Amino acid sequence: MRADPIQRAIDEDLVRVLYAQDPIAFFSHWFSIAVLVALYWPAIPSPPLFIACFGFYAAANCAGLALWICNRRYAHLVSPRGWINLHAVRGVLLYSAPGIAIWFAFQSPQSDLPLLHTVMLVTLAAGVFMSNGFDMLNFSTAIPFLLFPSILLHFGTHTFDRTILAIVLAFFFCAINVYALSYRKLFQQVVQARVDQQYLAESLAMQKHVAEEASLAKTRFFAAASHDLRQPLHAIGLLAASLNDPAATPAQHAKTAEHIVYNVEALNQLFNQVLDLARLESGVTQVIRLHFRLSELFERVGSQYRPQAAAKGLALRIPPTSMVVHDDPVLLERVLSNLLSNAVRYTEEGAIWLGVRRAGRTTGGYIEVRDSGIGIPAEEHERIFEEFYQVANPQRDARQGHGLGLPTVKRLVGMLGGELQLRSAPGRGSVFRFPVQEGDASAIVASLNEAGARGPSAQGRQVLCIDDEPSILEGLSALLGRWGCTVRGARDEAAALAALADGFVPDAVLCDYQLANHRTGAQALTAVRSMLAHAGHEGVVTLLITGDMASAELAALALQGIPVLHKPVTAARLRRTLEMLWQQAELDKGHQGAASELPAGQSADAGSEGTVLSEENGGAQAIMPQGRVGVQVRHRPQSASQQEG
Repeated sequence: MRADPIQRAIDEDLVRVLYAQDPIAFFSHWFSIAVLVALYWPAIPSPPLFIACFGFYAAANCAGLALWICNRRYAHLVSPRGWINLHAVRGVLLYSAPGIAIWFAFQSPQSDLPLLHTVMLVTLAAGVFMSNGFDMLNFSTAIPFLLFPSILLHFGTHTFDRTILAIVLAFFFCAINVYALSYRKLFQQVVQARVDQQYLAESLAMQKHVAEEASLAKTRFFAAASHDLRQPLHAIGLLAASLNDPAATPAQHAKTAEHIVYNVEALNQLFNQVLDLARLESGVTQVIRLHFRLSELFERVGSQYRPQAAAKGLALRIPPTSMVVHDDPVLLERVLSNLLSNAVRYTEEGAIWLGVRRAGRTTGGYIEVRDSGIGIPAEEHERIFEEFYQVANPQRDARQGHGLGLPTVKRLVGMLGGELQLRSAPGRGSVFRFPVQEGDASAIVASLNEAGARGPSAQGRQVLCIDDEPSILEGLSALLGRWGCTVRGARDEAAALAALADGFVPDAVLCDYQLANHRTGAQALTAVRSMLAHAGHEGVVTLLITGDMASAELAALALQGIPVLHKPVTAARLRRTLEMLWQQAELDKGHQGAASELPAGQSADAGSEGTVLSEENGGAQAIMPQGRVGVQVRHRPQSASQQEG
């Protein structure tokens, strides 16, 4: 992945270093030409060839200077590797002339000219090593042209002193290549270290930018949330104070109480929306896909929002469909509820359409929610998915929502593996759509519109509650006691195990996640389960209750089959969850009994694993472990009045 950037950085540095020394080399070569001409001037062998050779040397030197000027002025016209190749061609032309010119020394009557010319060549070779040694191409195209002709001619004389000189030159050639190799490796390491440092700096800068953006987004989020949370709290405080006014009439008291209830409901709605976003961000929300009829889901959400639409004079149209989808109906219902709620809120006349379209897909399709509302300008299409941002609510009127619905929808659709698409323009309404996968009708195990789980009654059940907060233990004991349960409270894991040792056998164990003495509810439930299993009491329902949204352990707990409820937990939600888990436990016992009566070699469809509970938006769902075939029981989100019953 990083080889190309590093090589490009090496090439760029090579170009800078190679061409930086060319002006000095230009004058050095003119000095070399002057010295060699002075040496040969008294008796020039083969004058025409001599003039041609040194004329070519001078022209190559001037061409090298011209190449340097082009690199300085037009560097962008050629790639770094191209400039390196051009410099290597320049080296071949420039260094071949003095290397081949040693032939004139062997043709001259002056016996000392070969030695003097060789000294000049060695000097030039040292310069090549210093200026071109860190690039293999430029070094290997210059050094051979300088030294090979001299080595061959010295060996060809067949005299002792010239042979020794040829051997020394050959050794010098090998040594300078070895040193150049080390030189190149060192150069590459230096450049790579610089590139690594640059990458690190860029990465740190990017992380800093992301952190600053996240901090700014968090600041904006909390500023908006603080404003919207403080508004109803402030109103409740003022209204509660007005109840103490002795001059107020009963009608005024009733109206004040009505306003208090309204603000409490608004506060609870905002609080739940913020918690929903926190759950999505923390990754504790599970996607559990089932095969179900889409018409049943449309019927559920349609029955919830059709009265609201009718109250505004709007028509909610839901065309019939026979499509079976494979998706998470709980999360899908939350998506549709948010989209329909927005459509009803921002549409004053016309109609709202909810349906599914194939849109060219061979399998599955797109669920669409259309409205004839105010529409959204194109420049706002991205911003509407930011928390607390509302196009048509600059005064932040809580009656128009809080700007958390669409951010939640976008995250949920992403979790389901799709992408939320938007088409909208001012005055032309809006269309939201997202893809769904086609399911298998033969894999449907239950109808979504069946009545809630009619689980076994809580009457006569024994429940062990573990919580280090006395007020919560007292509240749970009072609530469960009113349901006819026998309750045993424990402040920690040791007290819970002591209760079991005293002979208390619970039908359910409720446990807080954060306990005293740095213990967690998961550890306490593991110890309780182990002790009950050792005593022969298996299949006891366990339920973990937590206010933690970001613990990595929560996802692992769900995989272990430990149901998790997130605070605040209403009485209705707790009761539905317990009855559902008791029902599932009885189903498991029934399957185990059936398995024990099967002939040898056969097995039941369902095992004895515990259920996994995913609780969303006031509802709960109990799902069999993956790979298990059996009855699946789902509780769907209900209205506020139903939840609190």
